[in-house]
Amino acid sequence: MKPICASLAFLVIVISSALNAADDKPRTNWGAVMKVPVEKMEAVDQALINWGNWIKETHPLGPEDENNLDNVSITRSEPFDGQVYYVIVEVYPTAKGLENHQRIYQQTNSLTEYEDVFAKLRSVVGPYFISGATQRKTVYNLVPSKNH
Repeated sequence: MKPICASLAFLVIVISSALNAADDKPRTNWGAVMKVPVEKMEAVDQALINWGNWIKETHPLGPEDENNLDNVSITRSEPFDGQVYYVIVEVYPTAKGLENHQRIYQQTNSLTEYEDVFAKLRSVVGPYFISGATQRKTVYNLVPSKNH
Protein backbone atom coordinates (compact mmCIF):
# COMPACT_ATOMS: atom_id res chain seq x y z
CA MET A 1 0.00 0.00 0.00
CA LYS A 2 2.86 2.41 0.85
CA PRO A 3 4.47 2.13 -2.63
CA ILE A 4 1.12 2.96 -4.23
CA CYS A 5 0.64 5.98 -1.95
CA ALA A 6 4.20 7.16 -2.60
CA SER A 7 3.74 6.79 -6.36
CA LEU A 8 0.48 8.70 -6.20
CA ALA A 9 2.07 11.47 -4.13
CA PHE A 10 4.93 11.80 -6.58
CA LEU A 11 2.50 11.85 -9.51
CA VAL A 12 0.42 14.57 -7.81
CA ILE A 13 3.56 16.68 -7.36
CA VAL A 14 4.51 16.33 -11.03
CA ILE A 15 0.97 17.04 -12.25
CA SER A 16 0.44 20.00 -9.95
CA SER A 17 3.79 21.44 -11.07
CA ALA A 18 2.66 21.21 -14.68
CA LEU A 19 -0.75 22.73 -13.93
CA ASN A 20 0.67 25.57 -11.89
CA ALA A 21 3.22 26.29 -14.59
CA ALA A 22 0.32 27.23 -16.87
CA ASP A 23 -0.74 30.35 -14.95
CA ASP A 24 0.37 33.87 -15.87
CA LYS A 25 3.22 34.05 -13.33
CA PRO A 26 6.52 32.76 -14.69
CA ARG A 27 7.55 29.54 -13.00
CA THR A 28 11.28 29.19 -13.10
CA ASN A 29 11.94 26.71 -10.35
CA TRP A 30 10.71 23.64 -8.57
CA GLY A 31 11.41 22.63 -5.03
CA ALA A 32 10.09 20.59 -2.17
CA VAL A 33 10.40 20.12 1.58
CA MET A 34 10.55 16.73 3.27
CA LYS A 35 10.34 15.67 6.91
CA VAL A 36 12.23 12.40 7.37
CA PRO A 37 12.80 10.18 10.42
CA VAL A 38 16.50 10.19 11.35
CA GLU A 39 16.72 6.41 10.84
CA LYS A 40 15.73 6.88 7.15
CA MET A 41 18.23 9.69 6.54
CA GLU A 42 20.97 7.61 4.89
CA ALA A 43 18.57 5.98 2.41
CA VAL A 44 16.96 9.33 1.57
CA ASP A 45 20.39 10.95 1.14
CA GLN A 46 21.40 8.28 -1.37
CA ALA A 47 18.12 8.43 -3.30
CA LEU A 48 18.38 12.22 -3.58
CA ILE A 49 22.04 12.07 -4.64
CA ASN A 50 21.10 9.55 -7.35
CA TRP A 51 18.29 11.85 -8.49
CA GLY A 52 20.73 14.79 -8.56
CA ASN A 53 23.11 12.70 -10.66
CA TRP A 54 20.23 11.97 -13.08
CA ILE A 55 19.83 15.73 -13.52
CA LYS A 56 23.58 16.11 -14.05
CA GLU A 57 23.59 13.33 -16.67
CA THR A 58 20.45 14.30 -18.59
CA HIS A 59 19.96 18.06 -18.39
CA PRO A 60 21.62 20.74 -20.50
CA LEU A 61 24.06 22.63 -18.30
CA GLY A 62 26.24 25.64 -18.82
CA PRO A 63 25.85 29.21 -19.99
CA GLU A 64 25.47 28.43 -23.72
CA ASP A 65 21.68 28.52 -23.49
CA GLU A 66 19.65 30.86 -21.30
CA ASN A 67 17.20 28.00 -20.58
CA ASN A 68 19.80 25.66 -19.06
CA LEU A 69 19.67 24.68 -15.42
CA ASP A 70 21.06 27.40 -13.18
CA ASN A 71 21.49 25.27 -10.05
CA VAL A 72 20.15 22.42 -7.96
CA SER A 73 20.42 22.41 -4.20
CA ILE A 74 19.53 19.58 -1.83
CA THR A 75 20.04 20.51 1.81
CA ARG A 76 19.33 18.69 5.05
CA SER A 77 18.85 20.04 8.56
CA GLU A 78 20.48 18.73 11.67
CA PRO A 79 18.33 16.17 13.52
CA PHE A 80 15.56 17.69 15.62
CA ASP A 81 13.07 15.63 17.63
CA GLY A 82 14.03 12.47 15.73
CA GLN A 83 13.48 14.12 12.32
CA VAL A 84 15.53 15.86 9.67
CA TYR A 85 14.19 18.29 7.10
CA TYR A 86 15.28 18.39 3.49
CA VAL A 87 14.85 21.27 1.06
CA ILE A 88 15.27 20.73 -2.66
CA VAL A 89 15.44 23.65 -5.06
CA GLU A 90 15.99 23.53 -8.83
CA VAL A 91 16.42 26.94 -10.43
CA TYR A 92 16.08 27.68 -14.13
CA PRO A 93 16.59 31.18 -15.52
CA THR A 94 13.43 30.88 -17.63
CA ALA A 95 10.07 29.14 -17.54
CA LYS A 96 11.16 27.29 -20.68
CA GLY A 97 14.05 25.78 -18.69
CA LEU A 98 11.59 24.32 -16.18
CA GLU A 99 9.45 23.02 -19.05
CA ASN A 100 12.58 21.35 -20.48
CA HIS A 101 13.13 19.64 -17.10
CA GLN A 102 9.59 18.26 -17.18
CA ARG A 103 10.06 17.08 -20.77
CA ILE A 104 13.38 15.39 -19.91
CA TYR A 105 11.72 13.63 -16.98
CA GLN A 106 8.98 12.29 -19.28
CA GLN A 107 11.60 11.07 -21.77
CA THR A 108 13.98 9.43 -19.31
CA ASN A 109 12.16 8.26 -16.17
CA SER A 110 11.28 4.87 -17.67
CA LEU A 111 14.65 4.20 -19.31
CA THR A 112 16.36 1.13 -17.88
CA GLU A 113 19.36 3.11 -16.64
CA TYR A 114 17.12 5.45 -14.58
CA GLU A 115 14.33 3.09 -13.47
CA ASP A 116 15.98 2.48 -10.11
CA VAL A 117 16.56 6.22 -9.54
CA PHE A 118 12.85 6.98 -9.87
CA ALA A 119 11.65 3.83 -8.14
CA LYS A 120 13.71 4.81 -5.08
CA LEU A 121 12.70 8.45 -5.37
CA ARG A 122 9.06 7.34 -5.18
CA SER A 123 9.44 4.63 -2.55
CA VAL A 124 12.23 5.96 -0.32
CA VAL A 125 11.75 9.74 -0.60
CA GLY A 126 8.12 10.08 -1.72
CA PRO A 127 6.46 9.29 1.62
CA TYR A 128 8.24 12.20 3.30
CA PHE A 129 7.28 15.08 1.00
CA ILE A 130 5.34 17.71 2.94
CA SER A 131 2.14 18.32 1.02
CA GLY A 132 1.70 21.95 0.03
CA ALA A 133 5.35 22.83 0.65
CA THR A 134 6.35 22.77 -3.01
CA GLN A 135 8.34 25.84 -4.02
CA ARG A 136 7.41 27.49 -7.27
CA LYS A 137 9.00 30.92 -7.36
CA THR A 138 12.55 32.02 -6.71
CA VAL A 139 12.66 35.04 -4.42
CA TYR A 140 16.45 35.43 -4.46
CA ASN A 141 19.18 33.46 -6.18
CA LEU A 142 22.88 34.24 -5.95
CA VAL A 143 25.38 32.17 -7.90
CA PRO A 144 28.70 33.99 -7.34
CA SER A 145 30.60 32.13 -10.04
CA LYS A 146 28.18 33.53 -12.62
CA ASN A 147 28.35 37.08 -11.28
CA HIS A 148 32.11 37.57 -11.64
